[in-house]
Amino acid sequence: MSTLDTWRISRSKGLCSACGREFAPTQGLFSALREEGEEFARLDFCHSCWPGQRPEGFFCHWRTRRPEPQQKQVLDTALMLEFFGRLEGAQAENKKVFRFVIALYLMRRKELKLIGPERADGREMLVFERRSSSDRVRVENPNLGEEQLQEAAAQLGGLLNADL
Repeated sequence: MSTLDTWRISRSKGLCSACGREFAPTQGLFSALREEGEEFARLDFCHSCWPGQRPEGFFCHWRTRRPEPQQKQVLDTALMLEFFGRLEGAQAENKKVFRFVIALYLMRRKELKLIGPERADGREMLVFERRSSSDRVRVENPNLGEEQLQEAAAQLGGLLNADL
């Protein structure tokens, strides 16, 4: 069984997590990720139920719209950079995989530039340079096969309701 087989990711249910009202297509809302053990849970809030800032205990949040049926959203690069940064130092395998997939996404968006691999503590690390600051960041390579990488990207995209 791979790490990906054990992921449980709650996705948007199309309802406000506080009042239970259903979101209409294209309606504005707030989404937030909360850590629940080794997993992430996504909660969505209508404007009237959103407290005005990220609630205590949430990993990250963003403002979005409920997409039309069968439509995926484009991810906000600033949100992905924040999510990437918050996953730094994560020890859970699924979070390391998320960080790796986000790094690849950010590389595709030209926010990170691949410098090359290096070995540290017997693990392969990919070294990236941030476009905005030229700082270098290291991301552990989870050595996923193509199928596992696509599955991880699909699961992360499903969590964020976007194509990766």
